[in-house]
Amino acid sequence: MRIKMRVVKKINNNVVVCLDQHGEELVAFGKGLGFQKVPYELTDMTKVTMTFYKLNYQYYQLLKEIPTEIFDLSAAIVERAQALIPRILNPNMIFSLADHINFAITRLTHYKSAQLPFSYDVEQLYPQ
Repeated sequence: MRIKMRVVKKINNNVVVCLDQHGEELVAFGKGLGFQKVPYELTDMTKVTMTFYKLNYQYYQLLKEIPTEIFDLSAAIVERAQALIPRILNPNMIFSLADHINFAITRLTHYKSAQLPFSYDVEQLYPQ
């Protein structure tokens, strides 16, 4: 059986909203998924790098505001953390982490002289 999804909405060139074969809504990440005119049938699942079911509305907003590269970085960090931490991590952590990374980049870009008063404490309390 060949798996396919119906792309029903474009978030950006690399993130789309789909319906799976059971009619369940999900968000799919993958390079160029949003290039085609929607709706269309996505049959090449090798293009999909991440999927998320039942996203909160706030996460849809983040998808519009935060560059895809930051989500990719966030996913890589969470994947690495999952390999090191012997507990199941919340997959939605990717969105929270991407939001924090994006904010940090914005802060450093616009407010270069801002001090980070707790960075030493965080480093000492959480060495991993």
